[in-house]
Amino acid sequence: MLKCDFHIHAREDALDCCDYGARDVVEKAAALKFDVLAFTFHGQVLDDPAVTALARERGILLIPGCEVFVERREVLCLNITQAEVDRMHTFEDLRAWKRAKGEAGLVIAPHPLYPVPQCLRRKFFEQMDLWDAVEVCHMHIRGLNFNRRAERVAKERGLPLVATSDAHQLFMFGANHTLVDAEKEMLPVFRAIRAGKVRHYSPPLSPWGAFKVLACMEVKDRLARIFTAQGRAKQRARRERIERASQPLEKKGRG
Repeated sequence: MLKCDFHIHAREDALDCCDYGARDVVEKAAALKFDVLAFTFHGQVLDDPAVTALARERGILLIPGCEVFVERREVLCLNITQAEVDRMHTFEDLRAWKRAKGEAGLVIAPHPLYPVPQCLRRKFFEQMDLWDAVEVCHMHIRGLNFNRRAERVAKERGLPLVATSDAHQLFMFGANHTLVDAEKEMLPVFRAIRAGKVRHYSPPLSPWGAFKVLACMEVKDRLARIFTAQGRAKQRARRERIERASQPLEKKGRG
């Protein structure tokens, strides 16, 4: 069984204010005996040969990925290039990409039913044919878990569940993960996921743990965007990327 995390952010993500780099994640992953990682930056594919080389040295398979803005919603695509990301604006674009990739591309519905604007919500149901797997988000506590309905839907539809860290701070990485019964190669991993040969682990956060995650993801990020030039630049870049991703859809609506 391969220990995997398919949803990770880091400092190199141009739209996030993370204070750790991809190399830090790889080193921690090696210490925690992870086998497979996918960095999935917002609208950006990690392109760093040094990180790839480090992962290889540590015995970790690195799969190129991206958290793509599709009609202003977030979708995880694995084995995608930056050129493919830049051409993907609508769910029809995503569907065409998936057809072209065949079994060499994987689409995961991330945190689909969380009450946040960029989450899929109704699009999760409308675009059900697109999902190869459904993410179990790390952000839940006992008695309050927005994953539950998505988990029920996935079970009804025969879709596998994968737990990821969605790490925006280094301490968030490691607890949520998925075990995949496959050889340590990309295509066997994708095939095993589609076949449901997975076990996911997503322990509930303590109330303090949930507060810490929210404080780091929201408060720190917002302060950085208010008080630092880098943070303000990332905020502008994020808005512009979301707008660019929505332009073809808006033009179609006007037509």
